Amino acid sequence: MSIVNYFTGDLIIYSDRAKDNPSPFSFTTPLPVVPDPHRIEEWLAGHSMVESHVAIAQNYGLLSIEKRGKKYEVPFIFYAVDPKQYRAMFPNIDMAEGSFYDTDGSGPEAGVVLSAFQKENYSKNYSVDPAPGDPVTLLSLSDGGSVNAVPSRIVGIYKPKYYTNVFNYINFLDSKSYALLYNFTGVDASSMPESFNRALASDSDDDIFGLAESFESGLDTRNLVARELSGYTMIAVRLKDSDEAPEFTAEINRQNFGIKVAAWREASGFFAYISSIIQVVIYGATFLIFLIVVFILMNTLIINVLERTGEIGTLRAMGAEKGFITGIFLWESFLLNGAAALCGMAASIVLVAVVGGGEGIVLPDVIQQYLTGGGGIRLLPGVRPFAEAFAIVVIVSLLATIYPIRVATAVTPLKAMAGN
Repeated sequence: MSIVNYFTGDLIIYSDRAKDNPSPFSFTTPLPVVPDPHRIEEWLAGHSMVESHVAIAQNYGLLSIEKRGKKYEVPFIFYAVDPKQYRAMFPNIDMAEGSFYDTDGSGPEAGVVLSAFQKENYSKNYSVDPAPGDPVTLLSLSDGGSVNAVPSRIVGIYKPKYYTNVFNYINFLDSKSYALLYNFTGVDASSMPESFNRALASDSDDDIFGLAESFESGLDTRNLVARELSGYTMIAVRLKDSDEAPEFTAEINRQNFGIKVAAWREASGFFAYISSIIQVVIYGATFLIFLIVVFILMNTLIINVLERTGEIGTLRAMGAEKGFITGIFLWESFLLNGAAALCGMAASIVLVAVVGGGEGIVLPDVIQQYLTGGGGIRLLPGVRPFAEAFAIVVIVSLLATIYPIRVATAVTPLKAMAGN
């Protein structure tokens, strides 16, 4: 399933405070932050059902780019991720320029990766042409209304392999830069005074308000250790066996992480819905083709029976049972249709060898985006499809022969001799 492999994973974990389902388009209204994602990731890393996982923060801001002595502030929507985890789970990135951070061992750890489509838009609409190595400033609006500014640089330009109609608009930011940009920084509890931690862990209001007395002489901040928070809005999970998704969901819900879990169909937005509609149309068209084939075969066999009325009547007059007449027509149908099926399979093997490789069968771009994420449909020969096709031919032949057999076995010697 291309949506699972390149887009969502089998499941999406998100905050239980979220009112909406996770979506690939949750940028202007990001989901609430997942509570304690590091603890969840540790649990996922040790779970036997999990193949891979990656935490993602969806958000938007501005990029300040200086060109020819002028500053341009351009819109910037992005995924903030751990680059190595993301690229390992979703192999959907082809680098056109630069590198995807240090995933190949040669690039920087922090910065911005732009989509080639977005770079072209910047060039067309703002007359700026960002390139790897160019300095930029990340701008965001804090909760208090102030503007945060974090110096950064362009790391690379990428092209998505699949789902270009989504990822053309998505850029990437490393999680450390994201934490700086949105003030996702806290203090390690172990570096706080013991009295402070005890008061926060207490259920008593008196203990909490009693902290004021502890700070009369001031708090020594030299011993405080900063702890980077994530701001992740969701965690994508790929399972070793997709069929285990319900069991896994029930298990993680029992952990009281303060999260919800959405299946890939919910998390992919309308993509899964449109993909399902296209598949239903394809299956419906295939069913209609088989129905037409059944009627054509049935009509041909009925004509065959009517033309051989005399022969059938003679056989009946010689003592042939109805079962014998039935067998004649069944075997004739199976042999003729089976031989035609084998010829068709041989022709299809040749066609697969000729057009199935390389880019495969190219469909209209809209259909390809929703069925495969983009690119042609590659055809690979296999035993199972041919076995299923032959079984379908046998079943269709049987269905198409039922009525003609009834006509044939209704012929009596008297009818045959009378010319009927």
